[in-house]
Formats: sequence, C-alpha cells, structure tokens
Amino acid sequence: MAIPTRDRAFFLLIWSARAVVLALLLLVAIVLDNAGTESHRADVRQEWQTRLNDLSLKLQGTILQNVQTVWGLAANVAVQPNITETRFQQLASVIFELAPQLRNIGLAPDLTIRNIYPLAGNEAAIGLDLTRQSISPAQVQMLQTSGRALFSGPINLVQGGQGMAARVPIFEKDSGRFWGVISVILDLNRLYNAIELRSFMGNGQLALFRTDATETQAEPFFGDVTVEWREPVKAELDMSGVSWTLRAQPEQGWPNQPESPMLVRSILGLLVALIFAVTFWLTSLLLRDHQMQRRFWGLFELAPFGIGLYDSHNNRLLRANNSFKNIFGNKADDLNFFNNHYDPAGRECPSVRDIVGDLQRDLSFRGLEGYYPGTNDQLTPILLQGLTLDTEHGEPVIWLIAGDMSEQKKADRVKNEFISIVSHELRTPLTSIAGSLGLLSNNAVGELPPKASRLAQIAYRNTQHLAALINDLLDVEKLMAGKMVFQMSDCHVAELVRECVEGIESFSLEKGVTLKTECLHNDIVRADHGRLCQALNNLLSNAIKFSFDNSEVTVFTEKSNGAIQIYVCNQGRGIPSEFKDRIFQKFSQADAPDRNSRAGTGLGLAITRELMHGMAGEVDFNSEEGEGACFWLSLPLADQT
Repeated sequence: MAIPTRDRAFFLLIWSARAVVLALLLLVAIVLDNAGTESHRADVRQEWQTRLNDLSLKLQGTILQNVQTVWGLAANVAVQPNITETRFQQLASVIFELAPQLRNIGLAPDLTIRNIYPLAGNEAAIGLDLTRQSISPAQVQMLQTSGRALFSGPINLVQGGQGMAARVPIFEKDSGRFWGVISVILDLNRLYNAIELRSFMGNGQLALFRTDATETQAEPFFGDVTVEWREPVKAELDMSGVSWTLRAQPEQGWPNQPESPMLVRSILGLLVALIFAVTFWLTSLLLRDHQMQRRFWGLFELAPFGIGLYDSHNNRLLRANNSFKNIFGNKADDLNFFNNHYDPAGRECPSVRDIVGDLQRDLSFRGLEGYYPGTNDQLTPILLQGLTLDTEHGEPVIWLIAGDMSEQKKADRVKNEFISIVSHELRTPLTSIAGSLGLLSNNAVGELPPKASRLAQIAYRNTQHLAALINDLLDVEKLMAGKMVFQMSDCHVAELVRECVEGIESFSLEKGVTLKTECLHNDIVRADHGRLCQALNNLLSNAIKFSFDNSEVTVFTEKSNGAIQIYVCNQGRGIPSEFKDRIFQKFSQADAPDRNSRAGTGLGLAITRELMHGMAGEVDFNSEEGEGACFWLSLPLADQT
C-alpha cells in the first residue's frame, strides 16, 4: 500500500503544485489587469489633456491673431488721431480680409464709438458710450496703464450668435495722451469653426465655461448644459479681462479595463499549457532557426548580384558570394574601396563618398551609382545598397549589395542611339513636309477646295506636333549626354517673364484661360536666356493645358536665401499623389479623363529639370489633387553666384 500511497501523494503534490501555479497565475492576472487598467486610464487622460491643452492654445492663438491685425490700425490712429471716415473704412476693409473671424471694428475716441466697419447693420453703435455699456472705470484705468488689449465675453450679439469684445488702447504718438480705444467684436461661432472645435466633440464631450475670480460658472456658454461631468480634464484660457475653463471627457466615460483585456487574460490562461510545451517550443525554434540559416546562406551564395559582409569596426570584408568576387576580385577587401568612384569616361569623381559615415547616420542607403574597377581593372557601372544589422552576439555588421549595371547601361545607350538616329533621320524630311503642308494650308499655291484645305491644315498641325516631339527627343538626348551648351548672360527676371507670358498669350486665349502676372521682381540672374524661356514656357504651357475652362493661371516671383523663384500656378485637377514621384521622369503622363484633349510628349518637365540643373537652378512643385498645381523655377541671384 506504500507505493499507491506515495503515488497518490505525488499525484496530489503535482496537482497541488498545479493548483498553486494556477492560483499564482490568477493572482498575477488580477494584479496585471488592475495595473493595465490604471495605466490605460492614465494614458487616455493624458491624451485628452494634451488635446485639450492644444485646443486651448489654438483658440487663444486664433483670438490673438485676429486682434493682432488691429494693432496696425491702432498705430495709424496714434500717428493721425483725426483719421477720416474714408481712411478708416479703407484700413478696416484690409483688416477684415486678414482676420475672417472679426464681426465689426469701431473707433472710440474718448471711449465713444464714432466710426464703425462694416457700417451696414451697425448704425446703432455710432455714438455709443463704452463706459456706460461695457467698460468699467477699473477697466478704463487698466487700459490706460497697461497699454494692452482688454477682452470681455462671451456676449450675445444682436445679429445672432455669440461674440467676444476686445478693446485696444490708443495713445497719441506726439503727446502720449490717451486717445481712446479700438472696439473689436469677434464672432465666436467663426472662431469655433476656424479651430474645428466641434470636431473635437466627435467622440467625447466638451464645454467652455466663464471663470471669475473664485469659481467656474455653473452652465457653459458652449457645449451641452445637461452633461454630467465625471473627473473631466481641464484647461485654462487666460487673457486680460477674460478667463475661461475648458472641460472635456470621453462620451462613454473613462475606461475601467485595459485597452486589450482579453489579450492579457488569454496569455495568462495559456501560461500553464505553455510551461508543459516550453521545451518543444524552444527546440522547434532552434530547428526552425537552423533551417532558415541554411536557406539564407544558400540564397547568399547563389544570388545573381554581389553581396559582401563587412565588419563594422575595421570595415574589412568578412564574407562575399561568388558574384561579388567575380565583379571585384580582391579589390573590395576594405569598405573604403567604394568611397572613390569614376565617371563613364574613366575620370575620378571629385566628390568622395563616405559609406561608413552614411551608415552611421542612417542604418541603410540605396541607389548609389558609380563606376568601379573590376577584376580586370576595367570600370564597371555598379549600383550600391547597404544595410547595418546586429548579429546574434550583438555585434553590428554591414551588408553591401552590388549590382552590375553593365547590361542596363548598354540598353540605355542602344535606346538613346536609336532615338537619336530616328530623330535626326526624321527631322530633315519632316521639315520639308511641314513647309509644303504650310504652303498648301495657307493657299500659297492656289485656292484649295474646302475639304482639301481642311485636310491640309490638319496634316500641317500634326507635322508641327511631330516636329515638337522630335525637338524634345533631341533636347533630352543632348541634356542627358551633357552636350548642350548654355550661353550664360545676365537676365532680368521681370522682363523675361513678361516676354514669355506675351508669347504664349494667344495659346491661353485659344484654351479659354486667363494669364495674370502679379508681383515680379526685376532682379538679375545668370542664365541662358533662350533655355530659361524654354523652361518657363514648358511650365506655362502645362499650366494652361491642365487648367479648367475660364480659370486663371497666375505668374509671380519670390525671393529667399539668395535665390529667386518664378511661380506658375493654375486652377485645375492637380497632380495625383501616385504620380508625384514620376512627374519629372521622361515620357511620364498622368492618367486623366480628358487626357486625349491634352496629349503631349511627356518630355516637357524632364527637359525643364535638366535645363535648370544645367543653369545651377532647380524646378519643383506643390499640388493637392483637385486644387490645382503650383510649379516654380529657382535660380541664384547674380550677386549670389
């Protein structure tokens, strides 16, 4: 009976141990669940507090930004206390364009409103004594001593809605005498819309309260008055004369459980089963890891491109596959070998790369091209990509992937030669055909029947389009080969822009688009006048072609950082996001419903970029789909070169 008793005891001991483990797991689960709940609740509160603080700052910033625009009027009145009604209306109209949340602006010399904008609907405010209506003697004293704007509100507007009043003090510049104030009324509904206050309430509850010196008012002036507040987050908005409190909380209340309660409880529930399977699990991982390593090294050795493994401490080659050795032999034993590269003509490039430094700043790089000497000392075009990885022992190593681009370069040369030959062979007969068709379409050899004349005109237009395509192809060939000669000279930007706009104006009229020039700086840049005109005409032509009917194309210039930018902005469909990365590539055209009506070669922007690079300039753009596009050319000013 001893053995069964011992077995039973052992059996009970095992189950007791299992029960103890289960109890411990349950205890740990409860503790972790409570800790997770508290942590999640704290994170959610912190997130709401941050959002509310940002909203409070945004609201205060918008209010101050609107009032700030009025200080220019205050400065004007301080210099000219006897400002005329006409002058006031002019200045106020400008302020209203800059500050869309304003409701009205009034001039109150000696604190009595004498002028107001807009006058329509506000006539009753003329002659209003602010000291009897809204400004106490203490506030008058504060305005005179502090020199800062004084706020009050919210106030219910006669025109509807709520507003906030701001009183901006004015002191005469010559005498320093207190002249009066500018009375500004801001529309709170517009302020709320400007900062998207209501969108904050999409998944929660928000209210704004007026706060006096001792406590917050009982009912909010914005938000649901029936909300039951349960430990809301708060933010204060304090300005001279005004103190508001913002409250917010989730609509369903603060969380009372972790973010993913079932995940933690499921993991803890499976812990006992995992303990029994841990050995199998670990050995399975080891086997799987071994299999993956064998597969990886097989791919490493058989890869058709070169792969080198370097020590990140001394930059020495640790291991390389056959492709890597076939390309470089023993020349690439040190990673610094790739810092010096050559051009296709065999000249060493002046710019020395820092492969190790690049990998220290960023753990990877890609797309580095260059010519490097191979096993037979012949230069081979190589595309490099690198990556820094930690080994299982924590020691970083550098993987370098080298792709031989010889075949690709050969294909590019064949393609360019083919384009060059075809373009040159087509240009001469096409010029003759175009000339003949031009004479026929203009009835230079006799009056043609209407149908024949129409066919001649169509053929003439098509030959012109084909000639333009051939010219674009030849320009691309010259630019890519570095054979285009630039005749650099001093160019007056404003004159050049006007010349291009006048030259393309007939095309814009044909397309029903209005060309408009705005601010043009007449600075001087060093550029090839003809090529700069060609680049600008490409932008103008595209802007016109891709504009909506009866819309405008605006041309203007800006200066920054010693350079001048020529902007061409249109009102059209804009550039699709998926096309933006390819817009300056050759033969790239975005798909559009009316693409046939705007057909082109897809070379204009590619040519423009190469032309600007050849003149030490840049071309870039900014566009939101559905909201038009704005392209610009940038060149250094002549005195900055």
